Amino acid sequence: MIEILNRYYVPVTSPNEWAGEDNSAGPKAEKEERKRIYLYFYGHKLPIGDVHVYIVAPNGDGVAGLDIGSATNTDKLAAFLTKIASDLHVTPGPPAVAPHPVSVPPAAPAGSLTLHLVSRSSEGGSWHEFPSENWIVLSKPEWQKLLPPAGAARGASWPVPKPVAVKLVEWIYPQNEEKTGVNRSRVDIADLKMTLVTVENGRARAKIEGQVKLMHSFYPGGKSEDFAISILSGYMDFDMTEGVIQRLRIVTDKALYNQNPFRASLISMSRETLDALK
Repeated sequence: MIEILNRYYVPVTSPNEWAGEDNSAGPKAEKEERKRIYLYFYGHKLPIGDVHVYIVAPNGDGVAGLDIGSATNTDKLAAFLTKIASDLHVTPGPPAVAPHPVSVPPAAPAGSLTLHLVSRSSEGGSWHEFPSENWIVLSKPEWQKLLPPAGAARGASWPVPKPVAVKLVEWIYPQNEEKTGVNRSRVDIADLKMTLVTVENGRARAKIEGQVKLMHSFYPGGKSEDFAISILSGYMDFDMTEGVIQRLRIVTDKALYNQNPFRASLISMSRETLDALK
């Protein structure tokens, strides 16, 4: 599928929440072009839809459309795209846009700890086929609260303060419908415990264990109580002498969202990696 798209097409996405309405936040030109394409397809009796695949020729004319149900079927989508390329005698070529990250870290104050969250349902199709991504930024005063109390020895345990624990876990759920990017989770449980397991020459590792229960409606404004429940584990490497976190990893493969299993990972990003993603 990726090869077909890269060789014959210029894929473009336009989220409804970004440019689907006159009062949405997207640029005026994008909204106008979306409306023009929709009206062209409508006027020429080509397939249309609110969530839809529109094939447009280089001159802007509509060519063909495919409903989202068919588009999520790999065989149907591949056959659809291959036939159009063949019928129009499209000459294959390299990707029009070089591959690049589509989720980039936010700007963060110096000294912050930036973490990348990836979550994906383990079963099912449609929404469950794709991972969700998010970025979590802890300020220096926040991440310092992850460190052990002064004088902690091997075997010592300490809880992560509730405000910091909530900030770490409030986005741990699989992909669902999102229109604003505004957090709408209600965190009922955010229990994270750190245990110092190794100390050598000032370098230390703490084991992370925890459990999370949060309510997050699948649809914005949804009234149903959709719960995400996770058992977390991980570790944090840090310098006890300088009080600096070197890396933090938290994962779960014991998680349910509305009784459907999902997996997630939350990892800290080095400054070099963050710079490369910008």
